[in-house]
This record gives sequence, structure tokens and C-alpha cells, in this order.
Amino acid sequence: MKHSKASILSVALIAGLATVNAAEPLEKDFKYKDALKYYHTETAALLKQSLLSAGFAIDETNEVDDIYLDFASRALNAEKERIERIRDALASQTCSEGDGRCTPPPAKKKIDKSKYSPGFGHFLTHDLEPGQAELMRWEHDGSIVQDYAVRVGLPPDLVPTIKAYVKDMGLLDIMTNMLYDDPLSPGDAKWFTFQSPYQKQSLAEGSSTDELRNFTWNVERPDKKWKSDMHWFNTADELSHEEGLRVLAKGGFDQVLAGIGEKMGLDSLNVDSFGFVAVTNCDRGFIHTDWEDVDGRAFNFLVGIESPDQAGPELIVEGDFKGEIYYGSNAGILVGDGTRHGTRECDHR
Repeated sequence: MKHSKASILSVALIAGLATVNAAEPLEKDFKYKDALKYYHTETAALLKQSLLSAGFAIDETNEVDDIYLDFASRALNAEKERIERIRDALASQTCSEGDGRCTPPPAKKKIDKSKYSPGFGHFLTHDLEPGQAELMRWEHDGSIVQDYAVRVGLPPDLVPTIKAYVKDMGLLDIMTNMLYDDPLSPGDAKWFTFQSPYQKQSLAEGSSTDELRNFTWNVERPDKKWKSDMHWFNTADELSHEEGLRVLAKGGFDQVLAGIGEKMGLDSLNVDSFGFVAVTNCDRGFIHTDWEDVDGRAFNFLVGIESPDQAGPELIVEGDFKGEIYYGSNAGILVGDGTRHGTRECDHR
């Protein structure tokens, strides 16, 4: 039987308070139509200047009618958009400084809305730029779900970097084994010792002669009230935590921190913990909060790492009613002060 599982990255953030100046509003007498008309006029003037620069006579440029100018401006805009798409695609590739080779970004996860349940609300899930943070909103009316429920755009290297690290360290094999062959009993815990795949690589390349250091991770299975085979895998000592910070930094997590800080009005953020949640079966999601009465200064950031191709929505977030959502490949979900959430019912066995 093929093994499938859903994993998420759980990062707890401890925040420092600051103020952020709001953007200046548009002037009351601002008129969009006038602005667009001005833009069209300027585009026509630029096109005529281009014709003159190319050697056309003034009389010839005066003979150019508005239909041509409109067509030309549309063509220029279309070409600009095409070039921007090429630029963005190249920028999103992962490139090696050593040999210059580039690998394409991970394939975008498809969101299958046919798996949505009519018994749940749903959220706006448009793509976000890396570090772009937006409060979660309901799809049906655009209203805010909760003051500390936020979607944040992911850097393209973040998820591939984390997945490669977990695999090279051997933790991915342990996750699979514990979910399918040797699960813990509810409420039990266990500890594992690992060595850094980064340090092993440095030793193999001869760039380091340091002795390999051991660090510790722990795994625990929550109580029966969670109604699932969920296991939590977390760093358990200083060395493993420092290694986790290194993984996040390598994947570009600073962009996420900057986006959260700007959105929530904070001038400092510290990663307090780093770990994974793995689950293959959940009969009923346990709706809970991770933080209460912390003045909006502590969060968990959840990122989808791996899930079966045919899986349905993975997370429940509750506002005035319950909503379901895919983690997706483009954004992670920040849950903070009083944000009620839980694992969506699933069966990946």
C-alpha cells in the first residue's frame, strides 16, 4: 500500500511591539477616469516621440490616428506583461552560485474546490508575493475572519529547503514509520538523536574538520480528544533549534518574518520553536487556540509541506462560523491571539 501523509511546519513567533505608519489615503477629489484619460494621453505622446526618434517627420506623426495609437499602446502593454512574466519565472528559480545551474520552482499545488464541503465557509486564496501578509477574508463577502488570522506569501525556496533537510536528516523516514507501523499511544512521547546533514556535507567537501555533533528531537502524540493519529515532531535542545533556524534562513524565512512584522505592527520577531505535525487520519478536528490574551504578540505559522494529490482541505479556521482551507504552495497561515483552528477531517490511508 502506498503511504501518504500530510505534514505542516509549525513555527511559534514571539513578538515585540512597535508602530507602523499607515499609507496616506487618496484625496477626496481624486477621479480614476481622469487619471486613466491622462495616462492614455501620455501614452500617445510617448508613441509619437518614438516615431520622431525613429526618423519619421512631424507631419507623418500627426497623421497617426487614435485607433492606431490605441492599438499600439495595447501592444506595448501586452509585451510589457509578457516580459514581466518571463522575469518573474526566472527570479523564482533556485540557482546554485557554484555551477550556475538552476532548478525550476516547485509545482504549484492544485486546489480542488470540488472537495469543498457545503457545511463549511471558504476563504479568499489568491496568490501572494513572498512576505506579503493579508488578513484572512471570507470568500462570500470579503469580510475579515479574525484579527490574528493571516495568510503570508512564501519564498519559493522555503518548502523545498525544509523537505530536503527533513529527508537528508532521516526524520522523514521516522515520520512515515511512526504513522504507519509503530505509532505512539495517545499521550506518549519519544526522543531521537540526529546529526546535521549540513555538517556532514561540509565534512565531505573538506570545508570543515569539526567533530560531528549530535542533537535531539522529540515526538509526542496528543491525547485521545484529538481523534486522530497525529504526531508532533519538535526540536528538543539548543543545537537542534539552532539548526532549525539555519534551515529557515536558507529557505528565505526572513521575508516571512518581515511581512508579519509589518502587517501586525511589530519591530522584532523571534522564532521560539520549530517542528512538524504529521497525520494520516483524523475523525474529528479538535478546534482550539494556541494563544490567548497575549496582546497580539505570539503566533504559530503553519506551512503545508506534503500532502496526497487527491487530499481535500487540510485546516479549519473559525470566525463567526467554521471555514475550511488548503494550505497551498504559495502561502502559509498565521494563527495568533484567540484564533480558533484545527485539523480538517481526513483519511489518507
